Amino acid sequence: MATLTREDVLRVLESTSWPQLAVAGVGSFVAYNVLSFAYDYWVKSRSPLRALPGPKESANWIYGHMKIMLSSGSNEVQERWVKELGGTFAIRSLFGKFQLVTTDTRANTHILFASHIFQKPETVRRATKRMLGEGILFTEGEQHRDQRRLLNPAFGFSHVRVMTQVFNEKGMQLREIWYNKCIEAGGSVRLNALSWLSKATLDGIGKAGFDYEFETLNEGGKMNELAEAFEQLFRTDQTVFEQMRVMMNDRLPLLGAIAPGRRQKMIEHSKKKMDEVGMRIVQEKKAAILAEFGGATANIDKKSFSGNDLISVLLRANLAADLDPSQRLSDEEVLAQIPSFLVAGHETASNSTTWAMYALANNPAMQKKLREELQAVPTDTPTLDILNALPYLDQVVREVLRLHTVVSFVQREAVQDDVIPLGKPIKDANGQTITHIKVQKGDQVMVPIWLINRSKDIWGPDADQFRPERWDSPPAEAAGIPGIAPNLMSFIGGPRSCIGFRFAIAEVKALLFNVVRGFEFKLAVDKDTLWSRSGVLMRPQLRGSNSVELPVVLTPLA
Repeated sequence: MATLTREDVLRVLESTSWPQLAVAGVGSFVAYNVLSFAYDYWVKSRSPLRALPGPKESANWIYGHMKIMLSSGSNEVQERWVKELGGTFAIRSLFGKFQLVTTDTRANTHILFASHIFQKPETVRRATKRMLGEGILFTEGEQHRDQRRLLNPAFGFSHVRVMTQVFNEKGMQLREIWYNKCIEAGGSVRLNALSWLSKATLDGIGKAGFDYEFETLNEGGKMNELAEAFEQLFRTDQTVFEQMRVMMNDRLPLLGAIAPGRRQKMIEHSKKKMDEVGMRIVQEKKAAILAEFGGATANIDKKSFSGNDLISVLLRANLAADLDPSQRLSDEEVLAQIPSFLVAGHETASNSTTWAMYALANNPAMQKKLREELQAVPTDTPTLDILNALPYLDQVVREVLRLHTVVSFVQREAVQDDVIPLGKPIKDANGQTITHIKVQKGDQVMVPIWLINRSKDIWGPDADQFRPERWDSPPAEAAGIPGIAPNLMSFIGGPRSCIGFRFAIAEVKALLFNVVRGFEFKLAVDKDTLWSRSGVLMRPQLRGSNSVELPVVLTPLA
């Protein structure tokens, strides 16, 4: 066989025009990607998960079952699948990937605690990086452990106790604004509770997170550049088509580069603005810490600087003399925590408080009972210890987090083959009883937070009803839920559990303390006109317009 020499290659190149080379190069690139995609699709179609029960609906070869699931309201499709298939089944995700869905608590314990095997899918990480940067919500493995180790002190109980003062201040400010609106209206007033609670929690996380004043609660004031960028980045008016378009772009980056779409362009612009403002904050705080110690890190004590916001606490720990230099975060990694703090803290607190108002508006007797407990507190500025000592407030908040969980599911992907144990045996699609589920590398897993929190097998036949008193004595089955908050899946569990769960609960309690203590409220529309589109985040919406809001009528108390 003749050997192709360097001279032969050069002669071929000399006799070939550059347009021909360009066409050949593009053709080879396209062919490689098409063949790789086809092979990947074939491999995923051979997953052992195909032996599990699956939905009767045919899976679209592009969208799988995701479009069907996301087109429904209040996760009704997922709940129907559970009734038809049981608590463990498999659906198809984008481009043929199998995805395990299970409410089995033993299986979910394995999945969440084996974080070295089950990690965020690459498409989810790509979307997270695009919107938030390489913060704690993006990282995996050693990088995640390093970031979490440095962040832990900022989210500990003692520091959340200090931050409760900020939450009280924002709650009192919101209460005063609402009271003035009632006076202007001559008694009672109709307003969008979600919009105002979003402003209060954004101001709260700005102050507590990095000592920054968004000032969105200041009426008549112009929204500042960081608040405007955040609002655009996390706007909530996406249609199902837009959601699927974003998912497709994250699965196929080349498609996003060629035809990014309106939403992706908006994200890129807003993220750039957030990074500009955020980096100024990080560098100013870093300079202040260094200036306190003469510009050197050798003497920095993580407890010595006066700033109590999360970024200051993180920077002190990151610059401390006793930290191994190899574990220090770059300014870019510290910067990436700002949007992570914003989206995690803001979304959880604002939506949970909104759902609490929704539940209490539909249950006036419970609203009255809670108000009586709160009005018995002899101070307008309760400490965290006082808030946590109020039993009915605690029960109401836990029940809201259970029934109206903000994040309805999280996804994981196996980075190697594995076997998942089941607490309860099931029958596969062939009628065979199985006690373990095999997954192959690339298979996805959905941890269905919503389904677990509403499981009748765990919570009984009234699992879909709002009943705070159930927390007097939670069912024994709930003890098996692998959540960092006892008996709740809302903040998940394991190494990637929500680091800020104490932070969120404290903020919700402080806001409810001020709202329920200061006003009687009821829904301004019929209950049946409100719904929530199925998705990762669950928010109240108006049917017809699909406007994300909670219209209520407030009446101030003397």
